[in-house]
Amino acid sequence: MDLCPAFIDPVNRYESKLDRDLYRTSTKQFEDGQYETSFRTFMNYVNREMAEGCEIEPKRWQLPHGSLVVDMSIKDDLFEIKVPFIKLPADRLAPILRRSLDINTNVLTLSQIKLSDDGLYFHYSCPMALAEPFKIYGIIREICINGDSYDDEFIEEFGAEALREKQVTYLPEDVLEKAWNQFHQILDEAMGYDEYFVAKRWNGLCVDILGYALMKIDYSLAPQGYLRSKLEKSISWLWSRSPTEEVLANLRQDFKEFKSIEKEKFFKDFYRTTFFIHAKMSSEIEGCQKALAGRYDWAGQDKARSNHLGLTVNYIYGAYDLFYKFFVPTKLEEELQRTMEACSNKTWKEASELCWTSFQKIMDPAFAS
Repeated sequence: MDLCPAFIDPVNRYESKLDRDLYRTSTKQFEDGQYETSFRTFMNYVNREMAEGCEIEPKRWQLPHGSLVVDMSIKDDLFEIKVPFIKLPADRLAPILRRSLDINTNVLTLSQIKLSDDGLYFHYSCPMALAEPFKIYGIIREICINGDSYDDEFIEEFGAEALREKQVTYLPEDVLEKAWNQFHQILDEAMGYDEYFVAKRWNGLCVDILGYALMKIDYSLAPQGYLRSKLEKSISWLWSRSPTEEVLANLRQDFKEFKSIEKEKFFKDFYRTTFFIHAKMSSEIEGCQKALAGRYDWAGQDKARSNHLGLTVNYIYGAYDLFYKFFVPTKLEEELQRTMEACSNKTWKEASELCWTSFQKIMDPAFAS
């Protein structure tokens, strides 16, 4: 445990269809009161191919996203989005409705899951004058990502019925085998460090090492389906206000459950399918610098105390936190990858020097130019 963890080249990547240049145009059009024009530009920003090909009638779109069909419309100056979710099994209504209430209360912000006959659907509406691009991106993303993730959970755990079969192409067997091996390599490595750190009562480092391992799985393997849903749920503990001991107990339990996943079930969560929007948002370098600021400050404090391990972990955690949340600009992604690869299996002191040099380079305002 005296060496820095190894960097793993991703075996699978999430795909983005975002057209970064159109976002500012859409925002400017909205500020000028051109609400429908702004919305159409926004749709092209998210996914031009679907925006142009899935307008089934004027001002109404039906967009495939995994197992969902996203129905969006503009009528009488009102924007509305409705997304059928699952069909309810007659014998498991109570637990499904309790879980839906929990999601409405603790997961969703503006959209809501609603009951209609024997099914559930996501819904949101607002006047076009309030359909600001950043806000609408968040709402569509919230519905699509949660709907496509939670339907797997509802089907797996409660016997709900899917309303639409995902049209998927599974990854080649050699990629699946590599993903399986890397999945267990990441888990085993993190659990080993956790055991070492907890013996020294370094609980904060335990949270960081387990946390960034989960985000490392997301970045390196890009799973879908039930595994991604479970990863999301586990990663959410990192932002919990619960006591550290409780967070660690939940993370460790989740790691045991990840380790127990059967190989055949694991393979089913690696596929290509049609998505309208992705879980990650795009970010310019300036936004990434802001997101890294807290970890950079902590790394500076570790530098002053010659805490080589703490500095390195802050850098690696910050990198995977960015990769988890954003499609990072290529220049920044390559810098982070190069540094973590150079740190692989180095002593903490050697790794900390590389990380600090890179941190200073990234956080320099000139890096964004």
